[in-house]
Amino acid sequence: MHYREIILMAIFIALAVAGGLFLAQFPNIELVTATIFLSGLMLGVGRGAAIGAVAEFLYSFFNPYGVAAPPLLVAQVISMALAGATGGFMRNLFGRRQPPIWLLGLAGFGLTFVFDLLTTLSFTIIVGLGLQGFLAASMFGLYFYLAHQASNTLIFALLLPILLRQLRHVPVLQAFLPTIKTMPPAELQPSLGFSAERKS
Repeated sequence: MHYREIILMAIFIALAVAGGLFLAQFPNIELVTATIFLSGLMLGVGRGAAIGAVAEFLYSFFNPYGVAAPPLLVAQVISMALAGATGGFMRNLFGRRQPPIWLLGLAGFGLTFVFDLLTTLSFTIIVGLGLQGFLAASMFGLYFYLAHQASNTLIFALLLPILLRQLRHVPVLQAFLPTIKTMPPAELQPSLGFSAERKS
């Protein structure tokens, strides 16, 4: 792994942790998921997943409300690794093109839904509740889940397109953008049924 990759991954990890700690006092509003997803968009599936796992582990470890219990920590790490990987998959799908706003918003909603689902499930495991306990906990936290999902949907749809347009012009990040493959004219002509040489 090149030293530039390590530095960029460390920067995204630091941004995710700092953003999480900065907004820790504001319930249901966070930039961790969007930052990790953005790292996958810029650096790829594997790096995005690694950034998500490490960033969420560090954020949970330094959380002012205390370190999460192991089941909750595992759920958080898996969710954020998925966020980074999803950004990488979207990068593979669109290449250098900007993903549509509606798809970014949908990704924000879906990833936040998975995060809330897994963390609620881990809570029921911690306290030893069954299916009924899981449903009760889900209903009790429904307002908070909807607010969390709505805020991330807006962040993904409104903030990420702006950041993407700016980051694509950063020289050090351009090296990680997918290359545009074009077919040379000599290879293109036979496929269209033309000879490379003109007959008189």
